[in-house]
Amino acid sequence: PSGEIVEGDSVTLICSSDSNPPAEISWFKEETCVGSGRIYSISKISSDHSGEYKC
Repeated sequence: PSGEIVEGDSVTLICSSDSNPPAEISWFKEETCVGSGRIYSISKISSDHSGEYKC
C-alpha cells in the first residue's frame, strides 16, 4: 500500500486477476501461505506482520 502504516492500523490487501476460469487466489508472506481469497485483511497491524506479501 502507499502511504505510512502505523502500528494498530487496519490494512486491507486486494488481489485482482483476469482469468477464465477464475483464479484461486492465495496470499503468501515471504514463503508461507497466510490466507486465501481476493481480499486479505490485517487488523491491528504490528511489527510481527512486517514482510513482503504476494498473491
